[in-house]
Amino acid sequence: MRLSKETISNKILNAAPRVNMSRRELIRGLAVGSVVPIVTSCTTNPETGTSQLLLVGEGQIATMAASAWTEMKQQTPLSTNSSLNARVNRVWEKVAQGAGRADQDWEIAVFDTDDANAFVMPGNKVGVYRGITELTENDDQLASVLGHEAGHVAGRHAAERYSIGLASQIALVAGTVAIQQSDTLREYGDTIGVLGGAALQFGVILPYNRRHELEADRLGVDYMYRSGYRVSQAPRLWELMAARSSGNRPPEFMSTHPDPERRATELRQYINARGYDLV
Repeated sequence: MRLSKETISNKILNAAPRVNMSRRELIRGLAVGSVVPIVTSCTTNPETGTSQLLLVGEGQIATMAASAWTEMKQQTPLSTNSSLNARVNRVWEKVAQGAGRADQDWEIAVFDTDDANAFVMPGNKVGVYRGITELTENDDQLASVLGHEAGHVAGRHAAERYSIGLASQIALVAGTVAIQQSDTLREYGDTIGVLGGAALQFGVILPYNRRHELEADRLGVDYMYRSGYRVSQAPRLWELMAARSSGNRPPEFMSTHPDPERRATELRQYINARGYDLV
């Protein structure tokens, strides 16, 4: 069985302890301020300058991901093509240099499947599928793929996604407690719970994921530019992805990723605004 990118992310999230508070425990926590401060704890990312909700350290999230990475390598065939492995590692080394992360230890795995995708896992694990290397027309486009993954690391997106999931879980539990305490709302508890879960999914979690993707796109372009790759090839990559997935995509509001056409457009605007090129 091959693991999808979403399955890998879910395994990381599921490796973390869940919030299993009783009604009494949660009420006590809310009363003494031991729950809400966790939910509202934010920090500023030094590379992006954005405020982030981080309830877990990068070392902790890397520990959570370790078993998922091992399972991934056990269940998905690794490429034995020495030329392909050399190409991916060569481009990665340049991109890592541009990202200021060449001095870190990285493990790069090239998986021998047709998937046009790549991913990064906490703990500096980068997975690249053969399919994405075949879709790319040149090393510049491959650098866009790998720069994007380096952008996820710089953006601390894995830790933030976990934190948003945890905070959402706390919010749902708190909401359930409030409903159960209300004589008026109690009989509608199940319906309200379903609607609340949907609101968090489509109004908070998925928008955060899409924001992460766009942020990683922009950071990836920065790293491409510093590495000497042609940044004009970044939007071209998403044109290729759009053509490949035409007619097979869900509406953007239901997806973890923005539409490829939107990504291409936003990258052109970013490249022009930064003065990297005129595209």
